[in-house]
Formats: sequence, structure tokens, C-alpha cells
Amino acid sequence: MKKFLSTLVIFVFAVSFFSVVHAMDYQLEQVVVISRHNLRNSLKAGDDRGLLTLRGGEMETLMGQYFEARLREQGLFPKNAQPNVGEVRFYANSYQRTIATAKYFSAGAFPVANIPIEYHRALGQKDRIFLPPTDPALITKLLTEGNAKKLFADMQKEFATVERLTGEKFNPADSSMKIRTEAVEWELKGSAKKLSLAADALLMDYYDEKVSYSDSEMRDVAKISSLLINTNFDRPLGAKVFASPMLAVISDELNTPGRKFSFICGHDSNLSNVLTAIGVEDYNLPGTIEWRVPIASKIVIKKFRGSDGNEYARFSLVYPATAQIVNREMLTLDNPPMKVPLKLRGLQMVDADAIYKLSDVLQRLSDAQIVDGRRVA
Repeated sequence: MKKFLSTLVIFVFAVSFFSVVHAMDYQLEQVVVISRHNLRNSLKAGDDRGLLTLRGGEMETLMGQYFEARLREQGLFPKNAQPNVGEVRFYANSYQRTIATAKYFSAGAFPVANIPIEYHRALGQKDRIFLPPTDPALITKLLTEGNAKKLFADMQKEFATVERLTGEKFNPADSSMKIRTEAVEWELKGSAKKLSLAADALLMDYYDEKVSYSDSEMRDVAKISSLLINTNFDRPLGAKVFASPMLAVISDELNTPGRKFSFICGHDSNLSNVLTAIGVEDYNLPGTIEWRVPIASKIVIKKFRGSDGNEYARFSLVYPATAQIVNREMLTLDNPPMKVPLKLRGLQMVDADAIYKLSDVLQRLSDAQIVDGRRVA
């Protein structure tokens, strides 16, 4: 009997504790968005390679309109908001596709505010926040993480699909990977690079309705198109080195007094490395043919004030479904983009909705940074 009563007391206490925590009210105070650019021309499109397309601009405007509706619904901004100086920041890498994506998003989210887009280098030059230089102190360790032979062997099925659809041929004997000296990026060599570029062109044509293949075929194509980017998820050291400048920017944004909304526009590599560096648990992506960081996807960090007076944060990945892109669907509260909650490995949640103490999140962002070879896990 005593054992039963003890068990009952423990059970009641546990239920009461988690009910109280889960019942806490949260007031949204800030949103930080780390975005991948929207649809662009393929990397084989000559002088127009990599430029944001009109369709990409249209889709990003729709995404901005959806965010406007959500931010207004949650009380962060009024309708037709004209934010005060310092409340909003839009920052992009110095490429046409990233600057234009930020402009289109701002047009949808803040249509009457004429938000300036901040970028730090001449057009077409790499901003080192988004593409940092390789750290010489870590070259050997970074090379150890990259196993081209295993990568190519694991992707035989996907390579075969791209070969069949494009006519390009994959030869593992002439294919390799290396680290670019000017940035912490992996680069394909040989026929693997040719197939990756062919897959990229095919994926962009698919989104633009110029070709039509099965979802299964296009999933294979998307994996080869983003072959190196997505394998970064399995390279934690490289991800931390690459993501460190971006993690510092995210921390600064979360600590900036008066900031309500931040939009930082870069590339799929930025998202994949940030997610790996901070230890996001594995997740599934419904509604898309892409793998891990779909086109136009966004890491969304929401900062809340709890009814206990403390600050909290929640992570999610927001992206348009493949059908929404192909069919050019409006993105509304009734037809929202896809949203996947993100959980941080080993970090204590305060309730079942993957909400964390902001202080723990900021510490994770700090611990994940590797600068000049320091903090190597």
C-alpha cells in the first residue's frame, strides 16, 4: 500500500509539474529568419546562371505575405506595418539571388515600409559571414571528414537516375572532392560535378514546369543536385567552422535591444551547416522532393517572453511544398507553407512544444562556434 501511495504521489507531482509548465503563456517578442534564396536559374545558364527568376521572386513575395499574416496574427506587427528604426533588419549575401530574395520577401511582409536590404560587399563578391575562408589550422581534420569514395558509393541509385534522365555518365574513377581554399566549401571534380550540374538544371526546369517526372525520380535528382550541401549534415566539424560567423550574427540579433524581426538571406549551405553545428535532431520533411533544406526554406527562431518573466525560444523549418511551387499556389493562413519543429540534441526542453530557455539556446550558439581552430569538439 505504501509503495502504491508513493508511486501515486510521484505520478501526480509529475503530471502537475508538466501541466503547469505546458500551460505557461508565451508572448512573441522577436523572430529571426535564416533563409535560403528562392528559385534561380540553373548553374549551367551561362551569363544568367544563379540569378533569381521572376517565378522565384513571385514565390518569395507570397512567402513574405504569409509571414506578414502570421506576425500580425501573433501581435508582433500591425497591418501595413512601418517598423521603427532598428526594429527590423534585412541582411543578404552580396549576390543577386540573395539580395533579390530579401527584397521580394520584404515586399510581401512589409509592403508599404520600403525596407532597405543590407549587404557588405560589391555585387557578386562573397560576404565572409556567409562564405568564410577555410581555416588552415583545420584543413587536415576537415579533409578527414570528407570521404568521397563512401559518398559516391552511397549515391549509386541516385546517380543512375540522373544518368538515365540527362544522358550524363558517372565515372567514380575520375570523380573526387576537395575543399576550396577561399571558403569552407566542398567542391566536386570530374564526372560527379557534371552530373551534379545536370541534376541542378533538371530540378530548376521541374519547378518551372518545363519537364515532368515522378516524385521518386525527382527525389533522386534533388539529392544529386545538393549532393555536397546535404552531406554537410554528416560533417559536424566542417559545419561548425563554416557556420561560426553566421551563428555569431544570430546571437547578436537575439541580443539586439528593440529588434523584432531579422531576415538573413544566404544559401542552402548556410542552413545545412547551421542546423548541423547547433545539433538539430534528425527530422522528416513532408510535401517536398528535396532533402533537408528545400528551395526557399527558412530556419525560423522565435523568441518569447513567458508568463514567468523569463525568455524562451523555439526553432522550426518553414518551406514551400513542391506542389505549392509547381502550381504557384497562394501561401495563406488557410494554405500555409510546410512547417517542421526542430529539436536540439541534448538540450532540455521546458515543454512538449520544443521550447527552450533562451539562455540555453544562446549558450548552444556560442559553444558551436569554432574560430582559428579553437573549440574543436
